Amino acid sequence: MRHETALALGRLPAGTKVRRTSSDPGRAVLTGFVGGPAPLDDWEKFDIPGLRGIGKTAPYFHNNSAATLEEVVEHYKQFYKRVAIQAPQAPLLTTQPGVTPPVIDRPFTDAEVPALLAYLRRL
Repeated sequence: MRHETALALGRLPAGTKVRRTSSDPGRAVLTGFVGGPAPLDDWEKFDIPGLRGIGKTAPYFHNNSAATLEEVVEHYKQFYKRVAIQAPQAPLLTTQPGVTPPVIDRPFTDAEVPALLAYLRRL
C-alpha cells in the first residue's frame, strides 16, 4: 500500500513513530490502545458517567469531596467566580466547529439554583 493511501485510510506506515504529550492521556492509560492515528485510538478519550440517577449517587467528584448536590452547585459557583477574576476577558464558550449557535457557558444565578437542584434530582 502506498504511503498516501495508508494515510487516507487512517493508517500509519509500518515503523512510523508518533510522539504525543498530554497532561491526561485518558482511557489509553488503561487500554494501552495508542497505536492508531489520533481520532481512532484511546488517547485523550474518557469514559464519563451519565447524570441519570445522580441524586442517589453521593458523594460526588473523583475525590468524594462533595457530600450533596448543593455542595456540587456551590463548587461551580465558586469556579465561575475564579474564572471571572483570573481571566476576565476570556469568553466561556463551548463551541465545536460547525455548531450553530455557539453555546455560551455562564454562571448560574442564585435564583436558578433551586430549579437546577430540582432538575438534577429528577434525572
